[in-house]
Amino acid sequence: MPDKPTPMTPGAQAALIGEPFNGALAAQRATLDALLLRSGWDLPTRLPNGKPVLEKGYCSLSHGGGWVIAGQSSLPIGIDVEAPGLRLQNVRRRFVGPADQPVLDAFGDNIDTLCMLWTAKEAAFKVFGTGLDFLTGLEWREIRGHSARARATAQGVSLDVTWNRLSDPKAWLAVALQSE
Repeated sequence: MPDKPTPMTPGAQAALIGEPFNGALAAQRATLDALLLRSGWDLPTRLPNGKPVLEKGYCSLSHGGGWVIAGQSSLPIGIDVEAPGLRLQNVRRRFVGPADQPVLDAFGDNIDTLCMLWTAKEAAFKVFGTGLDFLTGLEWREIRGHSARARATAQGVSLDVTWNRLSDPKAWLAVALQSE
């Protein structure tokens, strides 16, 4: 485990930290708390639905794909990290719908793109804490490189989504920020 967390900053609107870690769920959560403390970040409290909250600003936490990641912003934020795998192909019909075709067209219909869609939808869900339909909940508007603008249909809110491909171990990180 590195002495210092890896800074992962998608832009000026959010700060991200993370490091590789694999282990039991309880150990991942403990490592995430240690990462926050080592970085000088406040530990969030949790709402009854599990969503982390800060006294000032917004935060999101994720652990998966061999990583623990934390993000904070002055805007509502959601992050998710996941490793590509056949499990996503097996549940594809539960989260990939016709509205996702622009993403499939941009990146190809493959396991990495499925992982990008999954992490984006998980991150968007975390922005709101509830109420995002994984099949129909996002309308993809603009796709540029590894970023996109999407509209959360039920909430009527635009989100900026950024994907980062992590390595060692290989995973996809999605950051969703509510647009200003």
